Amino acid sequence: MFYDTLVVKQKECPPSCTLCMDACNKRDGNIFGSAIYKNNLPEANYHSVLLCNQCSQPECLNICPMDAIRRNDFGVVTVDNKKCIGCGLCTLACQYGGIHLDTKKKKSYKCDMCDGEPACSVACPNGVLVNQKANDIVAKLGEDVSSPGLPFCAGCLMELLARFTLRVLGKNIVLFGAPSCCVIGGRAQVPFYGTLMTNLASSMTGVKRYYQRIGKDVTCVALAGDGSTADIGFQVLSAAAERGENIVYICYDNEGYMNTGIQRSSTTPLGSWTTTTQVGPKKRGKKEAPKNIPLLMAAHEIPYTATATMSDLDDYARKLQKAVEASKEGLAYLHVLCPCPTGWKSSTEEAIELCRAAVETNYFPLWEAEYGEIRLTHEESQPKTINEFIKYMGRFSHFNEEEVEHIQAYVDNRYKKLKKLSTL
Repeated sequence: MFYDTLVVKQKECPPSCTLCMDACNKRDGNIFGSAIYKNNLPEANYHSVLLCNQCSQPECLNICPMDAIRRNDFGVVTVDNKKCIGCGLCTLACQYGGIHLDTKKKKSYKCDMCDGEPACSVACPNGVLVNQKANDIVAKLGEDVSSPGLPFCAGCLMELLARFTLRVLGKNIVLFGAPSCCVIGGRAQVPFYGTLMTNLASSMTGVKRYYQRIGKDVTCVALAGDGSTADIGFQVLSAAAERGENIVYICYDNEGYMNTGIQRSSTTPLGSWTTTTQVGPKKRGKKEAPKNIPLLMAAHEIPYTATATMSDLDDYARKLQKAVEASKEGLAYLHVLCPCPTGWKSSTEEAIELCRAAVETNYFPLWEAEYGEIRLTHEESQPKTINEFIKYMGRFSHFNEEEVEHIQAYVDNRYKKLKKLSTL
């Protein structure tokens, strides 16, 4: 299930600000005090807040001997004060510090999401607390057609990408894939066609034309890596785009040949470490700029091109739906940034934050194009510096100040060019 949730942007909370706690204290019907607490660790340069995570499997609920803790229909874990005896077991079970005990009233209390409009997020002037609503996303989802187990590395964001993509697209598809990190044939309740890295788009062409010939409306969808897309398979992809083949091609870009040993691909970013772009006294990572594949595809003037990432699921779902509709007129192409924790030397726990930082720094702008006419779908009024993106990854840990400035200038210049091409 998908529920509304409070997203906390870690490390961005001003140490002296308590506006969220003040708002929580003053909320209607509050008899206990603030259910949100500041967490300041100056020695670690860490300043944030503690609140209930609304866990999918709440330990506080499981341990309560009085059945006083329940999850309501909106996904919020609640405490029934009439049943609670103030034993405090729930506070011991919660490893996140999200539930509290009022020793005077002998009752436990916690965040109840203020009936869907959390006062803390409204009061926060720094964007640290954001109330993310799921209704718009849920409305675009069908049933989960993926198997319970998928062949990805533990914690890889690829699973979210694969499951979410299939839930939006539904069962009336034929899924295509080439050798890569994301070969899920036999693990989804849809037909799967496996190809070589060199003939993905041409194989899709043949299958789609067969369905057209027999009068069956089926969407042919590729879920392929950047190696098959930008390098060895680009010729057939470009040819399919030029011919106007009625297919949806989704490239998940983890910026390297991650399945075979973290070798550089043509989408590997400037300066990045890979096993074939080493870092040492003489070499400083990849010396070439990455190939801008989505812009190349938009230059084909195909019906639809777009970029997306996993930190903006509503944006991605909308673009998937537009791509399916656009494929009736010709090729639709989606380019999705998908971090590889192993190849990027990043934390699995921070994968979503990493994607969000890619957007907020303009490293990976979100845009779409219809027949080559580009429109930004998200603009940052105050873009963050590239340091806010590269800090999440070890593949850039060798950068000195001069190299950071060089990458910043490159990102700024590339975004400036995109803005000039944008019609809106």
